[in-house]
Amino acid sequence: MRPSRPQPQALHIPDDLRHYRGVRTARYGASPPRFPDGIDVEESVRLLPPGATTKGMFLLDALRKVEDRAPRFDLFAAAGLEQHRILPFFDYPFSELMRLLVAAAEVLYPTLQVGDGVRRLGRSAYEAPLQARIGKLLFAVVGKDFARVASLGVRGWKISASFGKVRFESLGEGHAAYHFSDFPAFIDTYQVGVVEGAMSACRVDGEVWVKLDGPGDGTLEFFWG
Repeated sequence: MRPSRPQPQALHIPDDLRHYRGVRTARYGASPPRFPDGIDVEESVRLLPPGATTKGMFLLDALRKVEDRAPRFDLFAAAGLEQHRILPFFDYPFSELMRLLVAAAEVLYPTLQVGDGVRRLGRSAYEAPLQARIGKLLFAVVGKDFARVASLGVRGWKISASFGKVRFESLGEGHAAYHFSDFPAFIDTYQVGVVEGAMSACRVDGEVWVKLDGPGDGTLEFFWG
């Protein structure tokens, strides 16, 4: 039996996704993201390569956020999963993360498009590795210099996904891009939020634009400063 959802609570997080339109020019034809009302989880899972995994810390991030909002809500059941123990540095099917993200977005951001909710979950996912010792050491080295953090961001995706390729490209002052290939992992929603989360952690204003060439291929082009 599907558990009942908690009462909707609007979250007021200010956004201006078109702030840079007309001010900056996208090198790769990217534009402000448009978030879908729904996400076909089964199709998203089908596109994953065999054996695709992620670390437990990212599943725990979604689970803890829902637990904080609705302690009695069974996110596993809502995602169509059996409950099981999750450890931060163990590997788990990436498909489980996808299912949990969509279910969590519906609970945490009921007044938004599901894609926008998944994007907002991505914002906090940036900080998940930073809670570990190695993440704290890395952040201590680069500090809050977003340009340096962005240039090292590829390392984060190597931790969070066992598949695909991500390449960083500097495009000038306050302008860079991540190029994804063979990475069918919510590029236009969750991964947008990951980059936004890095901006927030470094206390810079910016935007992340998207150009998708396919479900697992595309570019996140971003501006800041």
